[in-house]
Amino acid sequence: MDFFDISKLNHIVTIKIWNNLEKYRDYFSKMNKSIPNWEVARAAINKNEARIDLMCLKERMKCEGHQNDKLDNLLKVIVHEFVHICHMTFNDYNATMIWFGEGLATNLSNQFKKMEINCSLDDIIYGNAKYINYYSMVKYLLDNYSKEYILMLSKNKKLLENITNDIYYKTIEYINCTNH
Repeated sequence: MDFFDISKLNHIVTIKIWNNLEKYRDYFSKMNKSIPNWEVARAAINKNEARIDLMCLKERMKCEGHQNDKLDNLLKVIVHEFVHICHMTFNDYNATMIWFGEGLATNLSNQFKKMEINCSLDDIIYGNAKYINYYSMVKYLLDNYSKEYILMLSKNKKLLENITNDIYYKTIEYINCTNH
């Protein structure tokens, strides 16, 4: 909340912990939501409610890439999803680019330690990259731009669309020069 200069949310955040992976996937599938096989949580917010749906540790270990998760991973995901709720509150529930939203969430929840870009610019633009790529681009922004500029980007999807190409290539150069 401090990052977005939010002193209070508009409503209580409910956290639902799912103890059955199939029921979780069925629930969101019935709402015509796509459920990737690696997904272990999601946040939802609108003017009426804020909610985090989260797989319990035992069930999340059945998801792709989560076989070795520990309690610390679960806690970071709760913070990650809470960042989405804060971001959406800050930008008045408007959409943002996937790379930016996920990059903020992964940075503010400390989910990665090392920067890396291992995808194409198109993967970034269309939201088809691994989260480490989004983390790296926002880490570059956090390391090189003011908080005020990043908060401006948080509210301005058009500006994000216009700078994504530049940020992608600057991030690659930054990684190569600093060995993050």
